[in-house]
Amino acid sequence: MNAMYNMSLSIHGWGVLLLVAIFLASLWQLNRCQDVLAYLRKMRIQGPLIFMAMFVPIFTGMVMMAAKQLSFTVPNVAMILLSVVLIVFEIRRSKSLKYVSIAAEGAFEKYKKDARTILVSEIILIILISIWMFI
Repeated sequence: MNAMYNMSLSIHGWGVLLLVAIFLASLWQLNRCQDVLAYLRKMRIQGPLIFMAMFVPIFTGMVMMAAKQLSFTVPNVAMILLSVVLIVFEIRRSKSLKYVSIAAEGAFEKYKKDARTILVSEIILIILISIWMFI
């Protein structure tokens, strides 16, 4: 049982690092992108991959809670709430991209501004809760 918990904890940590790396890469890609259609094509593939990467730490966290029969402590509740916030942020970001008008002047720039805000806030939230868990 301890081996499963340790492996799950390791995967959980790597999953969080992967998630931060993906968010940083998405931010970099968003800042570089000038063509709306090219960005839309990339996000059709990347969108589901981002959600799959998000569920790695979520699933391993659930496995750890079930394996150790952990109670709902403040850090556990904070991580659950962070997971919900990240999912809502990503849904908001992908939904707003879905409704961006390609022809409208400045619509993609407005999306880029909003998406940057979401991505930076996601990265900051993950880093803050990671620091809290390591202290």
